[in-house]
Amino acid sequence: MSGFYWIASYPKSGNTWLRLALAALLHPDKALPSDANTGFAPNASQLYDLEEALDVESSDLSLAELEALRPVAYRMLAQQAKRPLFRKVHDAWSRIPGGEPLFPPEVTLGAFYIVRDPRDVAVSWSHFAAQPLDAAVNSLCNPAGLLLGRPDRARFNLPQRLSSWSGHVQSWLEAPGRPCCLLRYEDMLADPLGSLRRAAFYAGIPHDQADLERAVAATDFVVLQQAEARHGFDGGQPKGVRFFRTGRAGGWRDCLTPQQADLLAASQGAMMRQLGYL
Repeated sequence: MSGFYWIASYPKSGNTWLRLALAALLHPDKALPSDANTGFAPNASQLYDLEEALDVESSDLSLAELEALRPVAYRMLAQQAKRPLFRKVHDAWSRIPGGEPLFPPEVTLGAFYIVRDPRDVAVSWSHFAAQPLDAAVNSLCNPAGLLLGRPDRARFNLPQRLSSWSGHVQSWLEAPGRPCCLLRYEDMLADPLGSLRRAAFYAGIPHDQADLERAVAATDFVVLQQAEARHGFDGGQPKGVRFFRTGRAGGWRDCLTPQQADLLAASQGAMMRQLGYL
């Protein structure tokens, strides 16, 4: 069966760990990729998919034209594929200006949605993007949030429309078609084996206990930190910024001011309560 599994999350919520763990489960004999944007489950907003599927030169088209072609490209790629395709997604589930779903339900096999306490997301994003905490907090509260590539890098991806943190979560929880496999970052930390088992069952990935244990061991946070120290890990962060920083939950208590935490709770509180964060 061909089609897509979308591995979706607001940025800095655990998307990379799930992709690496699934890659280790599906391809136990292959080395894990050395950066977050190549190999298994590349970014769904990448220009390469458009160029490959539609035989176009992206530099000849406007951003609006390219965005309108994304659903067309996904249909073409699904039609050509002989096995399920996996893509990383930071976009909110949405419709393009003409009203068509950005992620066509007819070529969607399922979606994983990884969610994390937005207070920890703000801290992680502040470090990742090398921006002040106030700016990171405000980004999570912005219903017009947009993820752009760094200006000092070549453009490989289209802009990704995030919405606010709660708008992003809601868009995927309410997306049409098969209900998503909801995974909490905090649960992935506490029980990585159980979380990976849930993901494998959802996607119909054959596995046994030994397979799961091997994949979890290969993607242990300390192992990933050590690999980054030796070889680097390019997840799009500025030069000199670590990608695998602390890998813990609740660190916001040591980093956010009461005012910053209160702002997130006031603006994102309904969804935070729904997911057990308040």
